[in-house]
Amino acid sequence: MAVAAACSSSPDGPSGGDGGGQTVAAGSVKAGPITGWDDAAYKVDTSSLQCGLTAKDPTRGVTDTSITVGGLAYLTSPTGSTVSGTDVGAKVRFERANAEGGVNGRKINYTGTLDNGDDVSRSISQAKALAQQEKVFAVVPLMTRDSNFLEPLCDDQVPFFGWGTNSGYCKNTIGFGITGCLTPTGIDYTTTAYGLMIQSMLGGDAEGKSTALVGIDNDAAREGLAELAKQVQTVGIRTVYAENPVLPSGVTDATAIVNDIMTSDEGHAPDVVLYVLDFNSVVKLTTAMNAAGFQGKHLNAVGYDPRLAGFKDLDQSYTIVQWTPGVDTTVPAVKQLNDDFQKYAPGTSISLPAEAGYWAADMFLDAVNKAGRDLTVDKLLNLMNNNYTYTVPGTVAETRWPLNHNIGIPCASVVQLNGQKFDITTKLACGSLIRK
Repeated sequence: MAVAAACSSSPDGPSGGDGGGQTVAAGSVKAGPITGWDDAAYKVDTSSLQCGLTAKDPTRGVTDTSITVGGLAYLTSPTGSTVSGTDVGAKVRFERANAEGGVNGRKINYTGTLDNGDDVSRSISQAKALAQQEKVFAVVPLMTRDSNFLEPLCDDQVPFFGWGTNSGYCKNTIGFGITGCLTPTGIDYTTTAYGLMIQSMLGGDAEGKSTALVGIDNDAAREGLAELAKQVQTVGIRTVYAENPVLPSGVTDATAIVNDIMTSDEGHAPDVVLYVLDFNSVVKLTTAMNAAGFQGKHLNAVGYDPRLAGFKDLDQSYTIVQWTPGVDTTVPAVKQLNDDFQKYAPGTSISLPAEAGYWAADMFLDAVNKAGRDLTVDKLLNLMNNNYTYTVPGTVAETRWPLNHNIGIPCASVVQLNGQKFDITTKLACGSLIRK
């Protein structure tokens, strides 16, 4: 799954919130702890968000002994790129919760995850089915490329949890991404996350270095590249190429793209190429760039998966991860995740989508637990939109609500594929929000 923050440069509108903050000097931002990160005094007024806090049926999906939950994701896709495993991740976390007695006396009735096949029309119909037929209390996990699910879930005030990589996670009261809203629009703020991670890849000093940003040919991706250029600029990196030459169906002929990138820095290749693309396109372009003699660094958001150990086409490539990857079992919460998969889904690859599903379920369980025994949709939404925070020590960086309905967290880690293993080259850390 390609993850990029997209943000327009227009002033705050009615739903944008307010706040102070100022643009920092290039190169002055530093990495810090995963809680207490600087929000640049940015505020979000819950009343400005879509969907509201009052459900038509506030006790939907709740009985004295159970809470019904279902998921929605693209487990299959015409292009072959999927988030398969995210359903298993959620199931694993719910299995452990149930084995421990449930939440406030209720077990999680997980009905499984519907597969929209990466089809926008199916997102609508399946979201309606979850809300109106299965009558789920919440959708966990929700991981689609499109945001067409939002209207039917908003109509019935169905909370949803997942990896906030599409605009459906933004500017409403019911969407909760484990890394916030990663496709913000219409606000005057950005984050320093990608800049800090590229800085770390370059040994801590990125001033004057160059990067090329490669994206998919659609409006959202174009906004995303413009936003990423702002993020890398915060550490003094020049963006010498920010283009969207890849069709949504994937890369066919990489020749022209490679030629443009290899000469983008005044006739020379850039220091880093950031691919904001699906997995298959990342592999094709990385391979083509290496064949053309590229000596710089490759960075993507899809290349971490234990099954890729030994995969030569991505060897030495870096992957940005927005939590602590499952390979680092020295962290107690990550070890617990690995133990849970071993117990409840042995043999399952603990991939990024699988981890996202697991942590989305964990976030849901945390919020439901804090809502207490007298659980309703309204109570959960009011709780989560009134200074609710979620973090997992050493593993998942702090999100704050309602703030993160409008913007993502400024946090990430970086792994590198080195032969038969992944090495964490930069541990999970946070930068800050900054005013553009």
